[in-house]
Formats: sequence, C-alpha cells, structure tokens
Amino acid sequence: MTGPLRHPLPGSRPLVVGAARSGRAAARLLARLGLEVRIADRGFGEPRAAVLAAELRAGSVTAEPVPDRPEALEGRDFVVWSPGIPIGHPVARAARAAGLPVLSELEVGWRASRAPFLCVTGTNGKSTVTDLAGAMLRGGGVRTEVCGNIGRPVCDAAPGVPEQGVVVVEVSSFQLETVDLLRPRVAVWLNLTPDHLDRHGDLETYAAMKRRLFVRQGEGDTAVWNADDPEVMKRRIGDGIPAAPAPAFFSIAAPVARGAYAEGDVLTLAGPGGRERLMAASELRLRGRHNLANALAAAAATAPLGIAPEAIRTVLREYAGLEHRLEPAGIVDSVEFVNDSKATNVASLEVALRSFDRPVVLIAGGRDKGQDFGPLAGLVRHAVAHLVLIGEGADRIAAAWPGVPATRAPSMETAVDAAFLHAARGWPGSQGAGIVLLSPGCASFDMFEDFEDRGRRFKAAVERLGVDGVVS
Repeated sequence: MTGPLRHPLPGSRPLVVGAARSGRAAARLLARLGLEVRIADRGFGEPRAAVLAAELRAGSVTAEPVPDRPEALEGRDFVVWSPGIPIGHPVARAARAAGLPVLSELEVGWRASRAPFLCVTGTNGKSTVTDLAGAMLRGGGVRTEVCGNIGRPVCDAAPGVPEQGVVVVEVSSFQLETVDLLRPRVAVWLNLTPDHLDRHGDLETYAAMKRRLFVRQGEGDTAVWNADDPEVMKRRIGDGIPAAPAPAFFSIAAPVARGAYAEGDVLTLAGPGGRERLMAASELRLRGRHNLANALAAAAATAPLGIAPEAIRTVLREYAGLEHRLEPAGIVDSVEFVNDSKATNVASLEVALRSFDRPVVLIAGGRDKGQDFGPLAGLVRHAVAHLVLIGEGADRIAAAWPGVPATRAPSMETAVDAAFLHAARGWPGSQGAGIVLLSPGCASFDMFEDFEDRGRRFKAAVERLGVDGVVS
C-alpha cells in the first residue's frame, strides 16, 4: 500500500468493535497505517479471553484487546464497526453520544484504497453478481479483487489494488449503516424485498440503508438499477440533480436505453454507441430467470468500466455460478440434489422454487427473521411434492403452508435421508425420480455456523448417501 489515503481517517486512536473476520482485517490495516489500535469484543470479557487474544496474534492483528463495553472508548477518537454487530449496541450509542465518528470496515477499506469501487447491493443475488462482475473485469484484462460481504474483507483486499484496477464489493445493508464518504464508481441495486427486519424494523428503513450506497455518487459515476423492480425504481436517485451519476438499467422484460436487457432469447448491451447483441439466453450455464437478471446486471455494471462485449460474452458462456446458490450437489440413484443454502429469506426461496420445471422435495427452515411465509403457500403447493422442515422456523412454516405434506427432521443428515426417500419413491403423476432442493428461506444460526456450513453439511450428507446407497 503506497501513497496517501483517498480521504483522511478521523483520528489516530481507533477502537475496532468486533474481533471476527472484518474487525480483524480493519485492525490489521489500521496498524499498518501506524495507528494505535484497540479492539473490543465480548469474548475478551469471558474466560476464553486469553485464547482469543492468542488467535488475534496468530492472525497478525496487533491491537489491545478489551471487552466490548463503553469504557473501551476511553482515549479513542473514532470507532470502526463490524457489520455483524447491531448498531444499537451500547458501545455504538456511547460513541455517538460522545461525538465520535463510527465508520464501517467498508468505509475504512475504501479510504485506504486507490482503485475505483464497483459495489453491488440488493436483497438477493448480490454474491453471484459480484463474483460474475469480477470475472468479467478479469476477462477484460483488469486487475480485480472481489471482496466484502461475499467473503474476503475489504480492508484486506482493496488497498493492494492499483489505481488502474477495480475493487468489486458485495455490500450489505449492515455495512451501509456506518458509511460516511464512500463513493463507488459503479453502484448496483439488484432488488428490494423484506429482509433483515429483525434488525432494521421495517422495509423503509432497510431500503434507506441500501440507498446510502448511491447518495454520494456524482458526475463520472454510474448507478445501475433493476428496471423490473418497482421498489428499486421508485427509490432511485438522479432525476433533477445537476451532477448525478449516469443511470444504467438491466431488464429481463423490456429493452433499456443504457445497460443490458433480454428480448426473447437475445441478450443485448445498450449504450451511447448503440446496441450490440451479446448472445442467446439459452447459452448461459446459470439456471433460472433470476440468474438471467444477474447476468444482465453484471454486464450493465462492467460495460461502463470499458469491458468489451466480447469479454462479457465469453465469461457469460463459461460462468457456472457460486457454491450454495442453486449449486448441483450430486445425483444418487437418479435423484438430483441441489444446494441453495444461501437462500436465507422468502424472496430467494421463491426464486429457487421457480427455477425448476417439476415439483421438488424441499428442505426448508432455520432461524426465522420475522418474515411472512404465507404468500408462498400457493407456489409451494404447486412446486413442492414433499416438505422436510428443520430448525426453529419449522412450526411457523408448517402453519403458513397448510395442506403440504411435511416431515420434521432434527438434523441435516436426517433431513437429507428423509428427502431422498420421498424423491426416490416419486408421487402420483411424477415422471421418474425427483429433485431434492435445500433452499431454507431462513438464517442458519440456530443449527449451523453460517449458510456455508449448512450447505457443506448438506453436501456431505448427500455424499454419504452416495457411498452408503439407498436409505431404509
């Protein structure tokens, strides 16, 4: 990392709150900048404090570890906030009462970087679009790092990217609660449906967090909007603002003046230079109409950065998708298994169910986030031959979908066994063996470390089935 910061930090004595992945990355970066770092975490007030401190040192984090209590603010001049910790935490309230700036790890990484940022937000599809945009940029010969909510923290990845490169970031509403000066060169809003209401309270507050990604964009920047989503379109910025970002759009329903769209089976790029046919939609390797929209969003986001249509076309033909997003997980005795563990809300579950042309055996459930499962009842009765329920949300889901045959399972392994039996037997009117779909529609933290752990446990259970043979 060389050269001055893109924008100064508001002090030299930061308190980093949260000692998980993003907090540790922020602490490492701030220490490299020569700042006197203190890191607060609830674990430092527990018997395992010495173990956690040793883990920090092993992860190259040079910082003073303290419990996450308001006293940790003593002698500090700004706070770096980890997105997994609710902003109503006593330390955040005390910091704001004292007039101390509270910045996200995303904001700190942006300030310490030189390359432009391409940021992707929305309720669903963020990881796929972020990864796909990164692949398109690399395919166009651009030095690129993909980071943020998708995995690698911004503070670890972004500062090493040269000014001629691009940092592609998956951005969550949690990260956007504490941004201050972040200005992406390209910002993308994929969709908006109710999610994280247990943290944000209502849809309007959740949407306001998403909108924060765009409010500092201006001339020379591009804002990419989903032309098919009325909730996104009514919140877009730019109209009547003298130095607004250039708007671009993506649509699977109708042509757009600038961006990318599908018309029939043809994908097209549109821009100041005219329109260019990219390819047939049938050439995509990704499954489902939602992934058609994701492909167009990535194309609309990378074209303003100079990526040629040929590079976009090549990547779209080769890109197979991410782990845990409608990922093929194996075939056992003609039963197909699909891992969609990333489906942590009702909207993403709906998208998954609409991606298949025949009924599935659905494994669903987990930690409920205050969602309403009722509106999916009609689709579930049509698309689900049998339901296997897991986790804390099982009772609410069963009550919301009356009349759907259901089995309860205490673990992922027993859920896979039960689902396999129903899929292998078939059902009246079925054509051969079925599909087992893990698409929980809920968070994972009641039974698993995260959605990745949940998906890998699912795949391990499928692999065991393949070794052991038919379950009896």
